[in-house]
Amino acid sequence: MSSWTSWRGSLAVTFTSRIFGFVSLVVLGVVGYLLLHEQQVLEKELQNRGLLTATHLAEQSLDPILREDDYALFKLVQVLRNTHGRDLPGEEKISYAMVLDPRGQALAHTDPGQVHTTLTDARTREILAQPEASVVSVTGPAGERLYDVAVPIRMRGIPVGAVRLGLSRAGVEHTLRDLALKVIAVLFLLMLVGIGSIWRFSRRMVQPIQRLRDSARAVQAGDLSQRVAVDRADEIGQLASAFNAMTTELARSHDELERKEQMRARLLEQVITAQEDERKRIARELHDETSQALTSLMVGLKLLEQRPEFAETRESLANLRSLTGKTLDAVHDLALQLRPSVLDDLGLVPAVERIVAEFGRTHGIRVTFETNLRTGRRLPTSLETALYRITQEALTNVARHAGAHSVSVLLETRRGSVTLIVEDDGRGFDVASWMSGTRDERSLGVFGMRERATLLGGTLTIESTPGSGTTVFVEVPLPLETADGQRQTDPHPAGG
Repeated sequence: MSSWTSWRGSLAVTFTSRIFGFVSLVVLGVVGYLLLHEQQVLEKELQNRGLLTATHLAEQSLDPILREDDYALFKLVQVLRNTHGRDLPGEEKISYAMVLDPRGQALAHTDPGQVHTTLTDARTREILAQPEASVVSVTGPAGERLYDVAVPIRMRGIPVGAVRLGLSRAGVEHTLRDLALKVIAVLFLLMLVGIGSIWRFSRRMVQPIQRLRDSARAVQAGDLSQRVAVDRADEIGQLASAFNAMTTELARSHDELERKEQMRARLLEQVITAQEDERKRIARELHDETSQALTSLMVGLKLLEQRPEFAETRESLANLRSLTGKTLDAVHDLALQLRPSVLDDLGLVPAVERIVAEFGRTHGIRVTFETNLRTGRRLPTSLETALYRITQEALTNVARHAGAHSVSVLLETRRGSVTLIVEDDGRGFDVASWMSGTRDERSLGVFGMRERATLLGGTLTIESTPGSGTTVFVEVPLPLETADGQRQTDPHPAGG
């Protein structure tokens, strides 16, 4: 059905049908005009022949009328009936003939029963009142179409009677019908030849356009190597040349864009690596230097608090020591936020367990964590860091925007890739409207998560509807050696 619809809507079919329709209308119009003209010519010829025959009969009837020789008039009418009373090619058929006196009495008639009958019809009265030659279209007794021809009989200009002939129009109609059938047969053959010729012409015209269409579809699918053969110098050839120039420029722009994208990805990777290294350095300094200094300060304050000479300031010293302890805890938390040492020392799973537990305690939201990565080879450092930061950002968005009561985190390997799913039961949102709207803090965080996944060749997808919660789905391919190691050492497809 679709192929039929496509063929019916093709340019070649449209082009052929429109040209054929236009030519057919013109030809039919011309043929109709010619047939109408031929009908008028034949009818005029029939009328002239009828007038000639009636005039000849009127001239022959003058002497018998003067002699009151009805028999001679009868013989004239019968001879006329015998010679023109049948349908013969090229001859007019006379349905009736009569000779009338000035009172309208039939002196002779092809129907013997009408002889000496006085005719009182409107046509007879018109002929007697206006004794001039005339032709009128009438309907015969049997319903046939006739020409009633009337010619006066004069003697020295004085009417002494009239002749009436009824000429059948069947011959004209028969001739026109035969002519129309012949014309239609010829036109049918010409139309068949015309359709074939127009179709071949249309195909030749449309083939370059179809090649352009196919090449455009290939370019749309991403094949920028497509080129169209330029084999003509008309507008279609110019269009093909413009298309080739466009695809060449698109290929160049695409290569340039890919090169810039690769440079951007490398730069972003370097920035993220430098950022993680700097976080690690700052976290180490906070842990090794700042934390030790604060610990030493707390010990010193404790010693001063125990000395007798500082008895009066013991309460102040206790407050200072308490403040120092809080500051030490804050520094410790800051170091963990910057770069948890457990991520470097123990790996991704313990780090995620720790951040999940800390998230639940801090925000009062129930969090479940499941994984099948507790055994087996550790993931590459860059992959562990990216998945940890994505998990961290996803949980931060839940705390800030979702209003959720529970969150589930799933981390597992499947079919050569590692999958991270963070799902909450919060208020949700319209992803399409949010993605097309203005960028806010959440969108920047999502952009960062997507960039981290993209740098590792993975994808990040967000599924959410208002009132139905939100799911963040991340899938990153594993390096070949890591994937092989996971298949060898991890017999369980899932677990926690």
